[in-house]
Amino acid sequence: MIPIRREDIFVSVCIADFPASEAAAADLQRLCAAISARFRYWEVLLTVPADRAEACEALMACVANIRLLKVRHGTPFYRQRVAAAAEAIGDVVVVAAIEERSELDMPAMIETAAAAGAIVIGQRRSRSPLNPLLEALGHSAGFRTSTRNMLTAAYPRTLLNRLLAHPDPQLALRFPPADPALPVLWQKAAGLLRPCPLCGLGRKLGLVQKLLVSTAPRVLALVGLLSLAVALASLALALYALVVWLTFSDVQPGWFTLTLALSLTATFLSVAIFGLSLGLQKMIEGQSGGLGEDILDERSSVDLFGQVMTELNVEVADGTGGKAALALPGLPRLPERKTA
Repeated sequence: MIPIRREDIFVSVCIADFPASEAAAADLQRLCAAISARFRYWEVLLTVPADRAEACEALMACVANIRLLKVRHGTPFYRQRVAAAAEAIGDVVVVAAIEERSELDMPAMIETAAAAGAIVIGQRRSRSPLNPLLEALGHSAGFRTSTRNMLTAAYPRTLLNRLLAHPDPQLALRFPPADPALPVLWQKAAGLLRPCPLCGLGRKLGLVQKLLVSTAPRVLALVGLLSLAVALASLALALYALVVWLTFSDVQPGWFTLTLALSLTATFLSVAIFGLSLGLQKMIEGQSGGLGEDILDERSSVDLFGQVMTELNVEVADGTGGKAALALPGLPRLPERKTA
């Protein structure tokens, strides 16, 4: 029996920095065959550097529905992922890594994302010893980070648009933000391949650097509080030096001027750092989302139509052919006409 392909979902599969190798081409053909067997409308977007585009153009002759996106040489990997996701037009967009094809059931991830309206991310069965440190760093930056998160994830269109509008879309597509409006589901990997700790080391260090940058609001708030405390302590030291100089006559020569110079210098520097931290925090707040993104859901008990019908004295017909009676407020109701 031939399985019925779904026609209500348009699927886009994005693969960044596609390698020009026979193994990758074979995996791509298997992936396209699996997608085509479950969905009628689909596309595959491949991002390759411009100098390697000719080696990948042969795939367009043997694999259908391929869109080859040429990017500038040296474009970072996660920037290519964002570019491919922004060009995708599917109802469900899968941002995948071709080497993870055998580990995950991507058609099942697509159907789960479409049915649940949630992000579906592949998850490894093992975790790194550095996972607690990465989770703590991600929590301070506002992301759900874990070393078990795989590169392959399926995004419904509405949630993908929110991630692309994030101040850091590269990091948001890798680790979803800790937002209740972005539900996340997980699909366990088959565990056939063991991840190499040194593979993609540069990309991993780049992610850590982006996470550190994302913690800037909290770090700036802490720096502002510390600088304010230092300014107050410096002023207190200056007042103490002034009181000692006015009270005691046998003060060591040069102590008052040295203490006053140090305290005033520390006060000036701490006030300057405090002002800079406030200005940077204001700039970061200006890049945050609008007020409409703060509302996740709404539940209401308002019944405007019921109030209007009560005020106008309206009776709704019960479906037996009777007509509704209408009487304006303050006027007597008209008697109903009876038929023999």
